[in-house]
Amino acid sequence: MTRAYNSFTRLAHGILEFRRPGAGTGPRVTVVGGVHGNERIGVRVLDALRLALLQLTPSPLTTSTTLAPGAVVTLVYANEQALRIGKRGSTPHADLNRCFTTEILTASSSSSTYEENRARELAAIFAKTDVLVDLHSTNKPSEPFIRIAGHAHGLSTDMQRLAARLPCQILLRDPRFLLADGRVALTDEYVGSCGGLGICYESGVATDLSTEKVESITQSLWTMLVEDMRAIESPEMSTTDNSSVRHFEHVYEITQVFKLTERGFRWADGVGTTNFQCVPAGKPIGFVGENEPFVVNYDAHIVFPKVPELWKIGAPLGWLTKKISS
Repeated sequence: MTRAYNSFTRLAHGILEFRRPGAGTGPRVTVVGGVHGNERIGVRVLDALRLALLQLTPSPLTTSTTLAPGAVVTLVYANEQALRIGKRGSTPHADLNRCFTTEILTASSSSSTYEENRARELAAIFAKTDVLVDLHSTNKPSEPFIRIAGHAHGLSTDMQRLAARLPCQILLRDPRFLLADGRVALTDEYVGSCGGLGICYESGVATDLSTEKVESITQSLWTMLVEDMRAIESPEMSTTDNSSVRHFEHVYEITQVFKLTERGFRWADGVGTTNFQCVPAGKPIGFVGENEPFVVNYDAHIVFPKVPELWKIGAPLGWLTKKISS
């Protein structure tokens, strides 16, 4: 039997498209890493997937690495300039993951930043994808979690099934798009606005690049490609019913953002050190100005608390969430 091979095209710098030659219509799956240059784990996972799709190494889970007819898998090393210098953005406070807004994507490129130009380049690919998984990690310690934006009336079965494939027990929901002040601006959000399914996976603290963690994420994505998307042909493909999905042990919803003002801010003692840290209702999260307590009337769990080098007047210091199930 003649072995089938995947074809490979470099669409642009850091954008690799894999497909199987021949006719057919199949799923389009995009995996993104390195949106922020100091978050390297996504790059490690992309490297592993790239070698498997090039059929240079055994696949993570199956004996086959051949794409199904018509299937397209695109690997995106998103922010090459930031990756080159190992910083969050190509310049201080630049953030590729806030550049997928209508205003930026439709603006002239003549006076744009690197991140804005890169977002326009990537948007053309993201707009055509059926499923996007964007791989991130956090600046402060965290358990792995998934963030899903939109879907105010609940997650579809397809979204639940895909999200449940990834190695974590925490789901963070953002139905009101509060990470970007109520508008679509992030990679996964943009894919959702174009009719696809977008998932952000946070692997935990950025310094954890362990082989075990990289392999766990890679294997989960490969299972998604084989079992859920049917993008990889495999003799070991399950024929069982995939209608049931795993439920997350902990579900949180973003409730508000808090930002740095000219009055200044300091965390309360012991607060702001980890993701999902709980501050009981009425207890200070921090202090604004000289000594004005910042409190809320519910048990708040902090996510994405910013490290001092990312503080900027008018920019978020972090977000508050409520735990909605456990």
